[in-house]
Amino acid sequence: MGVRVVGVAVLAACAAVATQGQAAATQESQSAPMQAGLRQLAATAQSLQHDLPSFTCNETGLSQVIKKKKVKAQTRFAGELRVQRGQDGRLHERLDVTQVNGKPYRGGRFEPPFMVEGGFDQTLDYFLPERQVCFRFTAGSGRIDFDSPPDKNGRPLCAEAGEPRGFALLDEAGNVTHVERQVPTELARQYHIVDFSSVDFVSTELDGKMYPLSAKVMAEVAKDGQTLHFEAAYTGCHLFKATSTILPDVTPVPESETPQHP
Repeated sequence: MGVRVVGVAVLAACAAVATQGQAAATQESQSAPMQAGLRQLAATAQSLQHDLPSFTCNETGLSQVIKKKKVKAQTRFAGELRVQRGQDGRLHERLDVTQVNGKPYRGGRFEPPFMVEGGFDQTLDYFLPERQVCFRFTAGSGRIDFDSPPDKNGRPLCAEAGEPRGFALLDEAGNVTHVERQVPTELARQYHIVDFSSVDFVSTELDGKMYPLSAKVMAEVAKDGQTLHFEAAYTGCHLFKATSTILPDVTPVPESETPQHP
């Protein structure tokens, strides 16, 4: 039973385009501390989406099928995850598996029950400035809760978020440390997102700037009376740079002498 969730699987955001007036009306009803927190979350979400550089991490993961609280199938794996920004401007992930169920992986079939991608640049999409209008926010000490407002039908594109409810935890400086959200199962199926997800963040320096990178991701989907469970931990994340080497005694061919092909 192979189920693979791609892209905005961990924290899928609504695709609504908010008007300036709607955003202003929403902010006016919020307290000053909450506005400050949402502005910081918005800036962080934009940074992850637009300027998070390519990097690589060690990934260890667990994929399970659970029925009536019993594990029916599972795969443990480890490998090197390479996250590179493509020409389309989005980050793309490639996992080079090195171990499966505690044994060296030498290629061949690798089909865990449930896999999740997109847990880095898209984890805070709910808090992008143009998307905050899709949600109702309340603030507590070091915490911002969110859910879908009752008038969601008045903003059709916001429905693509699947009516989520959840929360973000912040440290004393306002940096995000944890995000968690739940979506009704029927809407999760409709919009191809996971029912439940959570992300723990760790502040990581890449190319001279600090980013909240995912340190642990967990996701679950209800399917055919079973629960598909996925969790992964990421360690040793560092900047990735592609390199090339010219071997000794090899002379590069001048551009003018490069063979021409019809």
